[in-house]
Amino acid sequence: MKSLYGLTQTEAEALVISLGFPKFRAAQILDWLYKKHILDWDEIKNLPKDLLGELEKKYALTALQMEEDATCLGETSSKYLFRTSDGHLLESVLISSQREPVGQRERETVCVSSQLGCPVRCTFCASGKGGFLRNLTAGEIIEQIVWIAKKSGRKITNVVFMGMGEPLENFEEVIKALDILTAQWGFEMGGRKITLSTCGVTDKIYEFVKRTDGKIRLSVSLQAPADETRSKLIPYNRKYPLPGLLAELKKVHQVLKRDITFEYTLIAGVNDSREDAKAVAGIAKPLRAKLNLIPYNPIREIAWETPSRERMMLFRETLEKSGVRSTFRKSAGLDAEAACGQLRLDRSMRQV
Repeated sequence: MKSLYGLTQTEAEALVISLGFPKFRAAQILDWLYKKHILDWDEIKNLPKDLLGELEKKYALTALQMEEDATCLGETSSKYLFRTSDGHLLESVLISSQREPVGQRERETVCVSSQLGCPVRCTFCASGKGGFLRNLTAGEIIEQIVWIAKKSGRKITNVVFMGMGEPLENFEEVIKALDILTAQWGFEMGGRKITLSTCGVTDKIYEFVKRTDGKIRLSVSLQAPADETRSKLIPYNRKYPLPGLLAELKKVHQVLKRDITFEYTLIAGVNDSREDAKAVAGIAKPLRAKLNLIPYNPIREIAWETPSRERMMLFRETLEKSGVRSTFRKSAGLDAEAACGQLRLDRSMRQV
């Protein structure tokens, strides 16, 4: 049975009219979904009983159920495990940022999954190790945020599409979810508070930026400055080679005037040399791109290591001397496998 979550304003209006009710009832339904984050039919107070009855007959309220309450990963992050209506598991993470004074929350960010598993199968990432099952619907994407907001009691300020899956390979459902997040009748979230991360699906990047009017932050998983190494780390690079990706990003930068961020996972002895840093700078500087440097988060399937702090700082210093901005992204959730690259589809491979 289809879930109510994922309805757009147009769809909600068509629905209530088809059931014989006035159009304004659609706004009430959307308010309960995207403003009040309801998880139970009994929470709805202002709809006629006969309309509510029709909705209950035709729709499930939610497509996801929380399999486990949050696994606390310290003061700044929590991992949530959900089960889909067809019996599969997916994981999402809530990340809380703090500013002075201590304890005052600055951002509450949900890291959402866009697919069950991942077709990209990056060597350093756990999400694709269990294979790829299917795309998530817009409703299933939105419900991750709703469930986490409701269960945590926190106001979600930011969303990142950096969980399981390649968002641009689930293009239309992700676009629909973004519409719901940014619309006045939806979450009313500013586009610059949302980031989509892609491994580089070349034929979708320009269209994505154009369809979203450049309002959504774009982050590209670079991982290596040369095709040979990048193909080892990101097998999709064989399908979408680096030169074509960079040409597409150049078009985005020149035509749409949008900034780009590169994600770069530092892996000891693989992509962390000074020569790698110089080559990365040569890619990033013409695009005026910023680098998010991510220390490698270990997964059990491969015996790679995180570089030493000294080697990572040398990498960053080399970028900075070349005129490229960079920051280190702190890895929250390492102790419970919820850091970048550690979310899994297969429950049997999760730590207990």
